[in-house]
Amino acid sequence: MKRRVLLTVVLVIAILTIARAQTQTKLQITGRLIDYSNKEPLPNAAVALLEVKDSSIAATVVADAKGLFNITGAKPGNYVLVVSYMGYQQLTRNVHIQDTSRLIALGTLTLKRKGLNLNEVEIVDVKPPITIKEDTVEYNAGSFKTRENALLEELLKKLPGIQVEKDGTIKANGETVKKVLVDGKPFFGDDPKMATRNLPADIVDKIQLIDRKSEQAQFTGIADGEIEKTLNFTIKQDRKKGVFGRATAGYGSDERFSVNASMNRFRQTQQLSIMGGGNNTNNTGFSFSDGFNFGGGAKGGGGTGNTGLNRNWNGGINYSDNLAKGLRISGSYFMSDMQRDNERRSERENRHKPDSFSYVNSNSASLSNNRNHRVNARIEYDIDSFHSLIVTPNISFGSGDNFSESRNTTLNNNRDTVNNGRNMNKTTANSPSINGTALFRKKFDKKGRTFSTNLNFGANSNERESINQSQTSYLQRNGTFRNDTLDQKVIQDNSSKTLGVRMSYTEPVFIDRFLELNYGYNYNANSSNRTTYDKGKDAYDQLNDSLTNAFNNVYSNHQAGISIMTQKLRYNYTLGMNVQFNNLNSENITKDSTIQQHTVNISPLAQMNYNFSKNRRMRLAYRGQTQQPSLEQLQPVPDNSNPLFVKLGNPDLKPSFNNNLSVNYNNFDPVSMRSFFASLTGTFTLNKIVNNTAINDQGIQTSRPVNVNGNYNVNAYMVNGFSINRQQKTTINTNTYAGLTRDVSFLNNQKNFTQTLNITQAASFNYMYKEVFDMAAGGSVNYNRARFSNNKANNTNYFNYNFSLDFNLNLPGGIIIGGDVDHTINTGRTEGYNLQYTLANGFISKTLFKAKQGLVKFQVFDLFNQNVSVNRTVMDNYTEDSETKVLQRYFMVSFSYFLNRFGGKAPKGQRGDRMMEGPRNNVRF
Repeated sequence: MKRRVLLTVVLVIAILTIARAQTQTKLQITGRLIDYSNKEPLPNAAVALLEVKDSSIAATVVADAKGLFNITGAKPGNYVLVVSYMGYQQLTRNVHIQDTSRLIALGTLTLKRKGLNLNEVEIVDVKPPITIKEDTVEYNAGSFKTRENALLEELLKKLPGIQVEKDGTIKANGETVKKVLVDGKPFFGDDPKMATRNLPADIVDKIQLIDRKSEQAQFTGIADGEIEKTLNFTIKQDRKKGVFGRATAGYGSDERFSVNASMNRFRQTQQLSIMGGGNNTNNTGFSFSDGFNFGGGAKGGGGTGNTGLNRNWNGGINYSDNLAKGLRISGSYFMSDMQRDNERRSERENRHKPDSFSYVNSNSASLSNNRNHRVNARIEYDIDSFHSLIVTPNISFGSGDNFSESRNTTLNNNRDTVNNGRNMNKTTANSPSINGTALFRKKFDKKGRTFSTNLNFGANSNERESINQSQTSYLQRNGTFRNDTLDQKVIQDNSSKTLGVRMSYTEPVFIDRFLELNYGYNYNANSSNRTTYDKGKDAYDQLNDSLTNAFNNVYSNHQAGISIMTQKLRYNYTLGMNVQFNNLNSENITKDSTIQQHTVNISPLAQMNYNFSKNRRMRLAYRGQTQQPSLEQLQPVPDNSNPLFVKLGNPDLKPSFNNNLSVNYNNFDPVSMRSFFASLTGTFTLNKIVNNTAINDQGIQTSRPVNVNGNYNVNAYMVNGFSINRQQKTTINTNTYAGLTRDVSFLNNQKNFTQTLNITQAASFNYMYKEVFDMAAGGSVNYNRARFSNNKANNTNYFNYNFSLDFNLNLPGGIIIGGDVDHTINTGRTEGYNLQYTLANGFISKTLFKAKQGLVKFQVFDLFNQNVSVNRTVMDNYTEDSETKVLQRYFMVSFSYFLNRFGGKAPKGQRGDRMMEGPRNNVRF
């Protein structure tokens, strides 16, 4: 095992050394750019080297402050050197590189200001790899090459600051991306994987990572504190008209199967996508990934986020278009039907007092079936140049049934049995939901004066029926065991209705300042009816009064605020203050009691953006926000579905208040091609809702939520990316994360402070040689530390290590060989959970037909049959190690067919848009 790890590390070091050595000895093309008239240097001019055969970009650089540029690594052949600078005519040179060339010194090149007829020059769109704007980081997709027929997810993995988790979750600089747009339009609602695992990478022109403000803030220009990480994929102009898609079918050992098909038709502003598929290879979302995505994107067949053995069927349709002048619509329907067969074993150490512990060993199995239908729509209507309306209705319906069975044994300090039992639960549920928003916006003749009204509404319900059965034996003081049997039916009916409105008025008060006045009202009515029946002779017909309760909760608030935004050349800032009046009315219908609460929160808001330069910026933000307790936390009725862990509600709970602070810094150096991102965030919570847990001598835990102060978490994140050869063919990215959390909790009414520290250091290396070979190697070290004020003897430290290697090799005859290897090491855990394992997947494929539309592939998943899923959870009053069932080794043969028919005229492989031809000056070496 250790030998494989050592070989992987040695391989990565060797490749880095070779790549560095090659960089130092490769040919260099140098020159200096100046103004034709005044001979001044032209800093930051874009320089591109294009291959004559197809105009594809071989290299791009940016001139430094003195106008100097240096292109390295070009191979022998014929090229066109293109220089672009704003306000100047484009300069082109033909360059011929021989095998013996080592240095091509172009000397001083002069650029003339615009003024000639465009017919005399060739215009080539030369774009820097990364551009940083006020709230957007923009990646030029052409600068990050991918394999043929690659999907967007593969392209994202090559972008600095972007991480794609094993389950397909996208993180940007440590924050989860919650929405993906295609040309600014929603694609199958809010699930990012629907786009990243279905659309091909070669249709994308730019990837924009946006700190997206709310619709209202985008309109007024004044921040309201609501920011959502969003990715927008802009489509190449010559790909906006065409039909493309793919279909895959495969079958393998252990009766594994996977079928997928998608069809996309783009017509300028119109987008139509249809897709469907099914599999039993743990692909819980709809994805292809060259035919299959083992483990739903998880190389580990699921890892901690996709466990068990899963069978999934799904399909849907997405449509968007500009129907008429000012009217834009988009909508989608998607359905899924998933079955999951899961098993889990765990060992938990409960902390009672400094010298008192208990241990719970558990084994469980479950089988669930879940079905879901969802409809999303967005309608934008520009009534006229001053008025607009945006409506976004959403409807969903979910249903499912679940069967689970578990066996538990609780031990005391001396590892003697305190109790043991068997639990069985069978549940069926339905959950219809409808919600949406309507935003009306109005502009006035005076620039900066606006009025907007945002209405939101929702109606949700959840109907659930459960059968709970258990048999538990408790140790008595006389040394004998007492048996307790439970056999009950529980009918739970929860519903909620929400209605809210927010109005905003902005007014320019000075040349560069804008004032906003806003008012909002929110109403939320919830009801929960829980009815419990004990089993009689033949039926569940004995009402259990102590476990039956009807509970209503109505929460409403009025909010008023004022903000002022200042806009300067290099910076802008917003300062504001909101006052919120909260009213909570909780009615226990069963016990005929009512609790009323009236609270006032003052929520300041501050945000500042500072642009040091075109590619360097910083953002600071603070926001205060109220969070209401959930209905389950408020309802005062025991949930004894697990008799060894009983949950109670607390109708006296107060809303919590979060103070959120963040500092973000972005920098990209176009000369060195180096990107850097750093962030520091913190949340300090007042009246946080935590659990007060009591454990008795028989090992029964009872948990009740309470309010407490003293909780906080602070996170620091840093991403550093750079290119070895400045052409994005060899890149290195490093990620550093540190998080410190302090939680306050109660155990047997004793306050406990838990402080956890998490530090992660990761690095990745990407290399691509033409279209022949590409690879990615990486590794990470994760350190976790937990400290407990009341149980110092239970303080813990543990490490996780991960090493990975992906590669693809294109051989003659359309043969492709590829694979990925992940080696994971867990330390510092309970005996039996310090597992090391190597997960290796591989494939060999062959393209078919003249245009390579077909692909036949043989794949193996988990070659060494070592896939496992282990997880450690550290909470305020317990530490738990668990292992969950995962998919292991199987083989599969598949066939894929690719359809690509576009109406554009751009030559194959062309990265820019050649508009006009003109004469060139020739230089040969």
